[in-house]
Amino acid sequence: MKTILKVVLILLLGSCTSTKVIELGGRAASEGVKVSQKAIDVFSLLAKQADIDKSQQDKIKVLTNPDPSTMSLPETKVQDFSQQLAPRILAYKSLLNTYSIFAVLTDKNYGDKTKDAMKALEESYNSINKLPDLPSTVSSKLPEVSKMITQAFQAKNIKQHNQILYSLTQLYFTLWNADEKIWDDYIDRIYNDYIMGLTSIESKQFDVKKIEQTFKEPYKDESTIILMYRLQCRDEIVKQRDEVKKQLKDFGKALLELTQAHAEIGKAETNISDVTSSLNSIENLLNQK
Repeated sequence: MKTILKVVLILLLGSCTSTKVIELGGRAASEGVKVSQKAIDVFSLLAKQADIDKSQQDKIKVLTNPDPSTMSLPETKVQDFSQQLAPRILAYKSLLNTYSIFAVLTDKNYGDKTKDAMKALEESYNSINKLPDLPSTVSSKLPEVSKMITQAFQAKNIKQHNQILYSLTQLYFTLWNADEKIWDDYIDRIYNDYIMGLTSIESKQFDVKKIEQTFKEPYKDESTIILMYRLQCRDEIVKQRDEVKKQLKDFGKALLELTQAHAEIGKAETNISDVTSSLNSIENLLNQK
């Protein structure tokens, strides 16, 4: 009798675990939609930086010119990553579409979406494969992922779904890891150059009376007021810079957590706690202000 009870208990626990894995698979796909959208937002933000950089550098050229009355409108040429950013935005749009389809595969009413999921996976893979100047850390993984995608693919096989999604998101994360320092240095250069430019503006350019209209610090010495105003400007620029950099960092962490969640769900024995922790971390990272 005890043996029978043990068997029944094992079967019940196995069923509960299987149900939980299916639930987590659906949630991981939903989080994948959010991470993909965050990527699109981040790369769109990066795409705007060239115009911000140009505007800032043009402004500095005017403010540091000893005789602005003789100068024409500046047209500063700045570093522009639009050729690199545009295909990355398209790649994440493709990944978002993939996750949107996978998010409904755990619903019994959408079993016929498996073919759509396969097509979406291939499109996401191709979006990475077609990127120019791929780092070797990414290109070396492409054959392995391609092989996995072309393997047998059955609806409701949540573990297999996540094994494939793990391989795919690992590609995206590897690419992000290779790119991140480039974007980080790019943001540093734009805002740090602006800080240096503002520092080089001569004090005679400032109208202390106008500063005093909005500047409430209790100082009367004009040199001190100007210096304090410079500090305020610097701190505002640093804050803008750090807000952009934080969005990049939080996205990278969320993408890593998503990759780890897929890896864990795809294992023969899934650690439910680890997956839940990763998915909760994604929520926290994407909801931070």
